[in-house]
Amino acid sequence: MSLVRPEFEPTLPTLLRRRFGVRERTTIVLLLAALAALAIAVVLVYPRVDRIGEISHDGEPAFTLQYRNDLFHSEPPESGELARLEGRRGRQAVTITARPFGLPGEQGNVAQASLPIYASGQIERLASELDGFELRAEHRARVNDAPGYEIRFRTGPPGRYTYGSDLMLLPSDEEATDGLLLSLRREIRGRPRLSADEEEFADLATEAMRSVRYSTGPG
Repeated sequence: MSLVRPEFEPTLPTLLRRRFGVRERTTIVLLLAALAALAIAVVLVYPRVDRIGEISHDGEPAFTLQYRNDLFHSEPPESGELARLEGRRGRQAVTITARPFGLPGEQGNVAQASLPIYASGQIERLASELDGFELRAEHRARVNDAPGYEIRFRTGPPGRYTYGSDLMLLPSDEEATDGLLLSLRREIRGRPRLSADEEEFADLATEAMRSVRYSTGPG
């Protein structure tokens, strides 16, 4: 006796058996496996989506930052800052800040011509302010269509190194105002070599800084 009402016949297993010779039991097992895989995907994906937080700065410059809110949290900006994120996992303490800067009076392709000069000044300022400053890398960058320049460095004594990254962005190649200086600082206590879990945390901190996106209006 069929468990399916006549108006719903033939069922998918029946169709596959008639056309391709696939046993109905095999079709049912495959369908159940597909449903189980879908359920697992939902369990894995949705919690990650729910863990995404966002900072939205509606002043000038207007921008947004996204971050894992189970690992980082927004803090009130300190003097001169537009936004601040902090987080800690194990031996690592992370701070990400956003500050404004501009290149008044500059014209033309300021991203190409003037950002490297501004970055050189930033390197000199950091070297004079931070003990044990060691420049690790510098290069042009483009983040979410915004042109920029990034410097990476290390400071501090062995056993308490701080790894830093300063990312200088402009809204476009020709706009000299509304610049953003994104600063990432990762202080590591103990050995500088990171475990896989610690590497993941460091990568997520960089991902949060590089999520910055200029916006054209509130929200």
